[in-house]
Amino acid sequence: MPLYQLVMQRVIHLLVDGDFRPGQQLPSEWDLAAQWGVSQGTVRKGLNELVSRGILQRHQGVGTFVTQQNWDWGYYPFTEIPVLQQGKTERVWPVAEVLSLVLAAADEETAVQLGLKIAEPVWRIMLLWRTGYIEVAVDELFLPVALLPDLNVRFIHRHRSFYAFLLLEYDVLVDTAQQWLWQTVLQPETARLLKADKALPALCLGRLSQSVDGVHYEWRRRYLQLGNQALQLSGTAAEFLRAEL
Repeated sequence: MPLYQLVMQRVIHLLVDGDFRPGQQLPSEWDLAAQWGVSQGTVRKGLNELVSRGILQRHQGVGTFVTQQNWDWGYYPFTEIPVLQQGKTERVWPVAEVLSLVLAAADEETAVQLGLKIAEPVWRIMLLWRTGYIEVAVDELFLPVALLPDLNVRFIHRHRSFYAFLLLEYDVLVDTAQQWLWQTVLQPETARLLKADKALPALCLGRLSQSVDGVHYEWRRRYLQLGNQALQLSGTAAEFLRAEL
């Protein structure tokens, strides 16, 4: 693999690990070159590739910055995870555990969102999000088999972020996402994973992600338990609940 592609991978991994945040300025090319033992020209070529894909952006005379990229948890203001550390409340991002990847048939909602026929084959991936030992959310992802026929094989070697996996394995950059929020009742399986009372109301965040060329690659439903003290709802979600409850 060319060195500039290794630079790209390192930057992406730093993004998905939370070391570089949306809107944050990256260290200088010279500093990154010194850290990674490559030339400044190699760093520039790698960063230029990420700029062309919309992951980074350059401000003339200022530097290179992270764009508002939608990674797995998302940086929208719907949810925050406040954790008390050394007397201060810090916001942290939960970590996902992959529970399953199976072949399924698209239900009506999934078919409409992904532009498929009902019962057309899709990959169904289940993720459980935790902060520490506390279950925060469950994600249910649906992806068209026709676009990603060998996903089950490549996914074994997946990268930490699913969107980084799509970029690095399939050269698919998730560019935009539409989102919806609604109140729901947890299904028994989801309630069990979240250790929640299935009779209590919950939130579902639907997210439709597409590539830069407008192809719908993912329909995701995220289930959030409202009684979890590790989860603090803010912004749009809080306003939604005040209107609904």
